[in-house]
Order: sequence, then C-alpha cells, then structure tokens
Amino acid sequence: MKKYLLAGAAALTCFFAGISVCSAQTALFIYNDGVGTPNQGTYSAGSSFTFSINLAFTPGGNVSNLEGLSYWFTQRSPVGAPFNFAITLRDVTGSPFTDLQTPGLTYPQNLNPTNANDLGALLASGATPLGAGTYFVANITISIANTAAPGEYVISNTTAGGKTSVITDSAGHTFAIPEADYIIDVVPEPATWLAPSLGLAALLFSQRRRIFRLWRAA
Repeated sequence: MKKYLLAGAAALTCFFAGISVCSAQTALFIYNDGVGTPNQGTYSAGSSFTFSINLAFTPGGNVSNLEGLSYWFTQRSPVGAPFNFAITLRDVTGSPFTDLQTPGLTYPQNLNPTNANDLGALLASGATPLGAGTYFVANITISIANTAAPGEYVISNTTAGGKTSVITDSAGHTFAIPEADYIIDVVPEPATWLAPSLGLAALLFSQRRRIFRLWRAA
C-alpha cells in the first residue's frame, strides 16, 4: 500500500526545536534551471520555465535512510494575491522516486498561494532505500500569468501546516525539508517596450530628415 507522507508532530518538533538526536540529518532541495544562477531566472509575463529539483540527503537521528518524499510549492513573496504562477508539469523521468503520491495529477496546479496536490513520490516497490547522496527528484515547469506585473517574486517548497514538505525513511520516520527558494524576475514582454522604442526611432529619423531639408534650403 502506498504510504502517504504526513509531517507528524514529532517530526515538526524535531525540525523546529533542533533536538540534538535529530540534528545530524539533512534533506535539502537544490534547484537548477540550467541558465546562469541555478535558482534564479528572468522571464516575461505569459512565459514558462523549467527547473530541476535534486535532494541532498544525509541520514541521522531517527532517519536511517531515504525512501520517499512529499512536497508542495508556494508563492513566498509577495505575500497574498495576486497569485501569478502555476505548475503545468511534473516530470519524474530519470528519478528513483517514481511511485507517485498523486498519480493522476491534474494541471494547472495553481499556486494560490500553494498548489493543491502532493508532488512527491516513493521509490519503486521493492527498491532498496537510499543512503547519503544527492538524488534527482523531478523537473518542474511553471507558467507565469499574462497579467503578472514586473518585479521580483519568490516561490519555494512548503515548510509549515498540513502541506509541510517532508522526507521519509523505510521505517516511516519523517523529517521536514527546509525552505529552498527559487527567485523569479518578471520583466515586461518585448512587445511592450519595442513599440515605444520604434516610435522614438521613427521620430528621430523624421526630425533628422527635416533638419537636413532646412540645411539644404539655406
């Protein structure tokens, strides 16, 4: 039977209070969009982008290995509406985590501010739990609303509440995944600044011709 992961009180207490028995374990998300700064990109409103998620894992405390994870994304900044981002694809091709927590995931998964369904997965049935290492989780594609205003936005994995992102080991122990941010710089669409630029160029050209005619007439 599939094990749906929930961030139990013990796991959250362990993570937030920093109890010594749990302090050795780590589970960190690493994002990479393949261009420039791995966890940051510049895009126009109405466009889409894709970044990979890798999970850096070290066992410790009561978490002895890695068998799966649950995670969601949220619009971290700005806080509150408008919510301009939606997940349009989760691709686990090439990941060891293929037993999906939400197999029939429907799109778009709007970040308002958090997407609705668990994006995580477990190892394939019968697979040996993983030890320390960095493991590919998925490629995530995000769309930006046409109406998104220029500016900086931050999305991240969830870290609190009923949708806390967690890992689990083969014994069912969980550990909350700390916040990992992806920074989005939204810029105006090319059409919105190209038209004024062309208008200015045309004006300068016409003024140049006028000055040239006046000079010849003199």
